[in-house]
Amino acid sequence: EKMVRHQQMMNHVTSNTSEFWAFKFIEELRKSNKIQDHANPTPLLDLIYLKNQFINSNKKLLLLDYDGTLTSIRKIPSAAIPSKELLDSLSILCSNESIIVFIISGRDETFLEKHLGHIPNLGLSAEHGCFIRFPNKSEWINLIDEIDLSWKNDVLPIFEYYTERTIGSFIEHKRASLTWHYRLADPNFGSWQAKECQNHLENAILSKLPVEILLGKKNLEVRPISINKGEIVKRLLAEYSDIDFIFCAGDDKTDEDMFKMLKKVENIPHPISCTIGSAKKMTQAAYHVLDSSDIINLLTDLANLSK
Repeated sequence: EKMVRHQQMMNHVTSNTSEFWAFKFIEELRKSNKIQDHANPTPLLDLIYLKNQFINSNKKLLLLDYDGTLTSIRKIPSAAIPSKELLDSLSILCSNESIIVFIISGRDETFLEKHLGHIPNLGLSAEHGCFIRFPNKSEWINLIDEIDLSWKNDVLPIFEYYTERTIGSFIEHKRASLTWHYRLADPNFGSWQAKECQNHLENAILSKLPVEILLGKKNLEVRPISINKGEIVKRLLAEYSDIDFIFCAGDDKTDEDMFKMLKKVENIPHPISCTIGSAKKMTQAAYHVLDSSDIINLLTDLANLSK
């Protein structure tokens, strides 16, 4: 343990050069400018309006991200398991024939099956839209059958390079993506390494391979560019054409694809999209709440209204 702490301190000292602090200063200036450019803060979710719309609609579609939305972000991803309150609310909502619920997550099928797959009538989508399991179906539909995943052979060595040099970081292997996590690393050094890794990936592969790089909350993910959560939303809207109420919630960049897609919806007057975070957060969502617990409380209320 002492050796690990010593190594972390050594990394921190050796990496925090004048160049590092200059970089951090410029980054903060950029963030400040982005916030200033976001002149119109995202309004707080209007719960009275939402509940009225929910009650007065005939067919409802709930589109929910998982990490950071239905559970708080955890240092160890496997520790982010659903609460009993959430499971109870989802079970009640899914038991109502007028309500369709989909969890659209970056998690893989195994995790979603283990923790949510037992809920009857719950729809699931894994790996940001690469796989989907419709309500009351046991099989997963693979939406990347014809997508070339050989790019992993180029990305993995780069992730391994930074993993070896960043204590506390690790690589998560999914069927359609690779994610480098640095939540357990020294915060400053981890952020620095993530930026270096992102630059490395952009210079080495971005222009050559059909992938995109997503900088998430203490992670860096590489995935096929042709698949995202917005495409899943588009598919669901075509599947359930009689929907007259939509509520969509998510907390990070991958969820912005859902919010963008909902802006294109024409047959539903006001689909309700909601991000989790500050009112100053740059987002395509129409509303915001401050914390994932607000979404859990909302689902509890909607479950009670649906009984």
